[in-house]
Amino acid sequence: MATAIDLESYRKSFVEEVRARANAQFETPQYQRVLTMPLTEKRAQVYTLQKAFWNLNRRDCWAFAQGLAPMDVKAMIWDHELDELVGNKERAGDPHYELQVKQSALIGLNADDFKNEIPREGTRTCNYAWLHLVKDSHWMKSLAACAALEVSNSSDWLDHGGMSYRMGKRMESELGIPFDKQINAKEHAEVDVEHGNMLMDVANIHADAPYKFDMLMEGLKESWQLDQAWKGILADLMEEHPAP
Repeated sequence: MATAIDLESYRKSFVEEVRARANAQFETPQYQRVLTMPLTEKRAQVYTLQKAFWNLNRRDCWAFAQGLAPMDVKAMIWDHELDELVGNKERAGDPHYELQVKQSALIGLNADDFKNEIPREGTRTCNYAWLHLVKDSHWMKSLAACAALEVSNSSDWLDHGGMSYRMGKRMESELGIPFDKQINAKEHAEVDVEHGNMLMDVANIHADAPYKFDMLMEGLKESWQLDQAWKGILADLMEEHPAP
């Protein structure tokens, strides 16, 4: 049985590995393709419309994780999902999906575009894979698989900002859309710092043995592997529309 000192050492190693792996995601070929290809309005539209299905999938996955989790963790997830499903009146106000639809007017989209879009094959496959990972795993692995994608958007874990921030700054520099007018990107760049902390909030309470940290890491790694595949699919879809 691990002593308190051993467990603290294990916790510190876990945090270091999470930080290293989260940052390493942005150096993978799939992430780099999305983050470095020339951005046009059409490519931004494709990215946004297909990512909307991923956003909805996040809500399903967190719901499965909440169903599996113990009561105190259910409450943490509840607080997290209130921002997503209801909105935070102290900040942007609207539910996050609605913020994305509103922001998308800046790249020529409207609500009907979201209603009429269909998930492409790769989008559907990755979303099904995340659902399987989350609903059919131990609750700690399930939670970590969801939390991985919050960590990937949190400036507390990442050296140069999360995906929402980086894509928002690209739209600012390449499409001329001021970051402060991107209400969804701005909201996520702020709120996902708090959301990204849930992983360690749960670990600090429930990871009382090394094997539990291992379960958390397994969920993180498998979710990030799926996310790499998903980013490669997004890059393929965006590149179907050549830049000038």
